[in-house]
Amino acid sequence: MKIRSVLLTYILFISIFSSAQNIHTGAEQMDKLIPLLKGKSVGLVVNHSSLIGSTGTHLLDTLLSQNIKVKKIFAPEHGFRGTADAGEHISNGKDKKSGLPIISLYGKNKKPTSTQLKDIDILLFDIQDVGARFFTYISTMHYVMELVPKTTSHL
Repeated sequence: MKIRSVLLTYILFISIFSSAQNIHTGAEQMDKLIPLLKGKSVGLVVNHSSLIGSTGTHLLDTLLSQNIKVKKIFAPEHGFRGTADAGEHISNGKDKKSGLPIISLYGKNKKPTSTQLKDIDILLFDIQDVGARFFTYISTMHYVMELVPKTTSHL
């Protein structure tokens, strides 16, 4: 009976994996994303995991190289570069490389305020390990999604 169980499990896994399609993140489909962002003021909810495929290029750098008007970076726990320890205070600041303002979404300010979003047309959320953490990043996504009116279309 054990052998039959193991064999059925093996067959199930083989059938699942043989029919699985390649999964691509939104950041790996820049040809579809860039036209939607042209001429818009963009805010990014990103961290150190917001990389495009195997290139190792950060989403921010790619968007800026495509002349997308990124206005602000919103950073969750651990900060934009992922260098802060768990529970460490994350302050607002500026990204040294791009000069863009970084707004902390950790601590008292858990979601962007209407003032912080005043000049933003589109807010992109790209934290690639969302759901992999018990609380940290998925709660940030929840808070950001609370801002989206039900009539707004999603990309």
